[in-house]
Amino acid sequence: MTAAHLQREGLRQAMSWLHTWAGLVLGWLLFAIFLTGTLSFFKNEFNLWMQPEMHGLPAPGADVAQKSLDALVRQAPNVTQWIMHLPDERDPAVNLLWRDQANGRFETLRMNPQTGEPVDARKTLGGEFFYRFHFELRTAQKGRWALQGRWVVGVATMLMFVALITGVVTHRRIFKDFFTFRPAKGGQRAWMDAHNVTGVLVLPFYLMITFSGLMIFHTLYLPAGIATAYKTGKGVDSNAYFADLQGEKADSRVRRGATDKLAPLPPMVLAPILAQASARWHGGRIGSVQARRDAQGRAVVEVARHDGDRLQYRPPRLLFDATTGQWLDHADATGPAATTYGVLYGLHMARFAGPGLRWALFGFGLLGSLMIATGMVLWSVKRSAKAQATTGRRGAAAAGAAPAVAPFGERLVAAINIATLAGLPLACGVYLAANRWIPVGLEGRADAELAWFFGAWGAALLWALACTVVRPSRMGWSVALGAAGLVWTALPVINALTTHTHLGVTLPAGEWVWAGMDLSFLATGLLLGWLSWRLRPGRAPQKKAARAAAAPTALAAAPDVSTSGA
Repeated sequence: MTAAHLQREGLRQAMSWLHTWAGLVLGWLLFAIFLTGTLSFFKNEFNLWMQPEMHGLPAPGADVAQKSLDALVRQAPNVTQWIMHLPDERDPAVNLLWRDQANGRFETLRMNPQTGEPVDARKTLGGEFFYRFHFELRTAQKGRWALQGRWVVGVATMLMFVALITGVVTHRRIFKDFFTFRPAKGGQRAWMDAHNVTGVLVLPFYLMITFSGLMIFHTLYLPAGIATAYKTGKGVDSNAYFADLQGEKADSRVRRGATDKLAPLPPMVLAPILAQASARWHGGRIGSVQARRDAQGRAVVEVARHDGDRLQYRPPRLLFDATTGQWLDHADATGPAATTYGVLYGLHMARFAGPGLRWALFGFGLLGSLMIATGMVLWSVKRSAKAQATTGRRGAAAAGAAPAVAPFGERLVAAINIATLAGLPLACGVYLAANRWIPVGLEGRADAELAWFFGAWGAALLWALACTVVRPSRMGWSVALGAAGLVWTALPVINALTTHTHLGVTLPAGEWVWAGMDLSFLATGLLLGWLSWRLRPGRAPQKKAARAAAAPTALAAAPDVSTSGA
């Protein structure tokens, strides 16, 4: 072998080590981040399904914005800022966020698009929970550790980016692996092929979604550049940086403290403002409207174009005087750096995507989750295979000895694999089921749903520990996946028993947003049930069983030390 070849092999070996440990250290967290992020592609649809009171809302009227604003003012006359998201094809209701303090928390209202009156819907985080958990590990409706959660997710995302790059370097046969999958071989070979296929199949998507996820919070992870470029005599002018990033003037916004006082917003007429905005965009869709006070204390209305009208995020905005309705300014990020950032942001959020593309991205996300899952299982399978080989070489000398027990570390990894890879789907299904089981008027209802989610996930962990660490058993995977499959399959039935938005109503009416959710839940349950059956104790592929029967007696008598359960 030449020196150059040895050097290449040394690089690949180093990259293989880095690939393995970068994926293993936070692999379980990466799986949770990737899976909940994948579900977030249908955040709006989850929001609707988890608030069945939204079913049957009428089409929005021409004056829907004004009616909703009037209803808000009647309920909260001292409002100092509000943000109104208008109905569209994915959400039939008006979503209104408002607050009556300078820097207080926003409250949320869902409004009837015809009358503008609030809809009495059950309290829930809905699909927003998957979205928030995906990037800040949200554990409560009003989480306190959002910043810390974003840091943890950022570190995990960076490790995934490292694992992707090192994986490309490690795999010499990356294009051959694209066409190679041998599930019938079983064991380590099958898991390796599954990991390679899912890793190579949509590799550009993984690189894009990981890098763009890091870029979204670049101000949190890489503040040094901003501190250098926007340094002033009074310190770092981060307000100017964010204004440039969003295509605004630096003095258009001001940061206010929680104790600052603001006068309530004055009465305003929205129809002429919205008509002007639509005319300036040549009939383009209006996505949201918000009112606030600017740095000079003047009440202004900002009209934003619909997110789905272009790839780049954020959409262009127009600024109007709230009292006179006069056009004041426009805001849009057009510089090269800001545009690049906006495109990366838009690609990650995929708000521009139609139903077909959204389903494709959802499929890519599931493949990414499978890539992480197969990598985690492969780690355990490799070590189980090595342990079995070592035991087999001892031969008859160990025949009368007690069955070998895998090291505690390997059993613990196997337990966390089961708890994460099978327990998280179970917890997600229980979360959706809790939305129907928990009484509608219960105080703190949204947090109660989350308690069901984390309770189910914790129960899966206890089961996994019992089946791998306390008393090793091959029941761990099968029971956890079977329970998850049962819950997901039961969701359409639970929905039919508790609401009027079941398949018997939505399918004949052709309401595919509602019916599609129930059908997707059913398909998910069947898939999880099939996996549970495939991993049931005592089942072995025919070829593997034949090889075991033909093996020497001493090797056949070797104790089973597998901890993977796969």
